[in-house]
Amino acid sequence: MELEEIYLLITRYLARQTSSDENTQLATWVAQSPENERTFEQLKAVWQRSQTPTATPETAVALRSVKARLAQSAPQPVAPARRWRMARRHQFVAMLLLVGLVGGGYAYLKPSPAVAYQTCRTMAGQKQQVRLPDGSLVTLAPQSQLRYPAKFSDTNREVYLEGEAFFEVSKNPHRPFRVHSGTWVTQVLGTKFNVSAVHGAGQTAVSLVEGKVEVFDRQEHYLLAPGQQLRAEHATGHIYRQSFDAAKVTGWRTNKLVFRNEKLGDVAGQIERLYGVKLVFADAATAEVRLWATFENEPLPAVLAALQLAGPLSYRREGQVIYLQQPTSGNAAE
Repeated sequence: MELEEIYLLITRYLARQTSSDENTQLATWVAQSPENERTFEQLKAVWQRSQTPTATPETAVALRSVKARLAQSAPQPVAPARRWRMARRHQFVAMLLLVGLVGGGYAYLKPSPAVAYQTCRTMAGQKQQVRLPDGSLVTLAPQSQLRYPAKFSDTNREVYLEGEAFFEVSKNPHRPFRVHSGTWVTQVLGTKFNVSAVHGAGQTAVSLVEGKVEVFDRQEHYLLAPGQQLRAEHATGHIYRQSFDAAKVTGWRTNKLVFRNEKLGDVAGQIERLYGVKLVFADAATAEVRLWATFENEPLPAVLAALQLAGPLSYRREGQVIYLQQPTSGNAAE
């Protein structure tokens, strides 16, 4: 992908005009190198400055200069394919310059200091608490990742989550706290909430325990009250605002699992992440077995014993891989 296409994608992302596939494409590009990440952060800083209502005299001068340069570009006969590329290039130049110049004059032309980020990752079966620079506390669920700056800016607090985490945010009305998770941005001033954006889980959810949050999804935004959850089903694109069971949603913090007549195939991921195992079903019927159980910090053998009774099921364990099936004559659990 050419550089101007990347810059156009970034500016469209910042304007919340990108699709889910484009967000994935951009995230892949950012992760390819530290230089790409610095470029993204610099353009994001320019964009944020462009959202301020004030404009300096230098901004007006620079803006007139840009318009003059664009006007001086006399059209020349070109081939159709080249004409298209030149149009895209002019669109890229105009968008980038105008975004930077309107908000911060010629600030984007000056190298911005690179933002130093720290990353915390957890493995399956591992949880970790992270104290952020502002004093906020994040409990990171198994198989999750949190990326955050070593020092927050004076105007906002931005963190990036892949997986699941529980946030206890220090109140600061002058610096909004934002959690970026997939296509969602959850903004708060000070509150307690859970964000679940596990890759491959089929849904994203923000569950508010205390305070208020605002969730932005591209062009839409939703306000939540305590006890409310915003849930998006990836397969259908539907978004629901509903009440939730706090013990079920946040129980993972104390190794508590709550299942309410749910298919084993739908909740297998929770068991896998919490205990660091892999569940393998013998057939589709086994995955359809429904569970109604609560596990309070139970060891894995106790969970497996309960699964036997639910189906009934039989299991065979080989290291960290557990094979599950509906029993036939001659099968026995190990």
